[in-house]
Amino acid sequence: MDIFGIGPLEFLLILFLALIVLGPRELKKTGISLGRELNKLVRSDTWRTVRQATQKMKNLPNELMREAGIEDLRDIQPPDLPRPGLDPRPPAPPERGGADGEKD
Repeated sequence: MDIFGIGPLEFLLILFLALIVLGPRELKKTGISLGRELNKLVRSDTWRTVRQATQKMKNLPNELMREAGIEDLRDIQPPDLPRPGLDPRPPAPPERGGADGEKD
């Protein structure tokens, strides 16, 4: 259960800190006003638009794959390209001789 990326233990810690800072009476008043404001936010058109945009972005990769005719990423065969950092050619043999062409 993650709400806004906050798990249950983090939520309990925030409540505990709020209780210490605000006290029991102020915490109740603050909770009621916070609940009203969140209710207004969730029922607003702006929130609905944000949710729709989020859902559309979440489904975008699947829609693009469907439009491209790809059912699964495993269906795509990668081209036979050399891996980065590896030269497909065998290494050249070392040169014989020193700087002036003589053997050691």
